[in-house]
Amino acid sequence: MITDADAVVERSVSLARLGEVTSRAGARIEVRARSLCLHGDTPGAVELARRVRRRLEESGVRVAAFA
Repeated sequence: MITDADAVVERSVSLARLGEVTSRAGARIEVRARSLCLHGDTPGAVELARRVRRRLEESGVRVAAFA
C-alpha cells in the first residue's frame, strides 16, 4: 500500500491518463482499469480523495459515478 499522498495522486493520474503504474522496483506495468479505489480507513482519506479528484480533473480526466 502506498501511503505517500503525492505518490498516490501521481499514480492515480498515470493510471487514468496513461493506463500504467510504476512498481516499487521502477518497472512500468500496463493496467486497463475502469475505476479507482481509495481506502477509506487510511488516515486523511477524505483529503486524499479530494486531492486525487482535483488532480484527475485538472488532467482532463472525467470523474463520474458508476451507472
